Amino acid sequence: MSPGAIIAFVGLLVGVLMLIVALMVWQEARRRPSYEPLEYVIEDAVKHVQEGLTDESRLSRADIRRILEWEVFYLQGLAQEDRKNPVETVAGGHQSSVEYIASEIEQSHGVSYSHGDIEEVLRLEADYLMAIGAVGEPVDMGDDE
Repeated sequence: MSPGAIIAFVGLLVGVLMLIVALMVWQEARRRPSYEPLEYVIEDAVKHVQEGLTDESRLSRADIRRILEWEVFYLQGLAQEDRKNPVETVAGGHQSSVEYIASEIEQSHGVSYSHGDIEEVLRLEADYLMAIGAVGEPVDMGDDE
């Protein structure tokens, strides 16, 4: 074999190898999601809530964090193994969650917050969830006729 033929053959092999590698990279890129998964970061939520509270609010960062942590605990209690019967959860809280959070904080920490303060924190947390894209459109729970 002549030296020119050897160089051409090696060049062809390198080209085929590079094509195979490019196809493998392309296939792997298609398989992986192109978006970042949503992450609920409690410190980011605390910061968001604190920035949204009015100046006359008496809640500190620790108070906000405590309310949010108990709200997450409440929602975890709603979780169930059987997903065929989903639990209705409302971003921004509802009366039963506010009462649960208030009573648990008072029992566990000896601190009491007004229901209005807890509702405001949960409303601002819902704003945070919407900001990160974790809340979908409201669902119409009415009967379909």
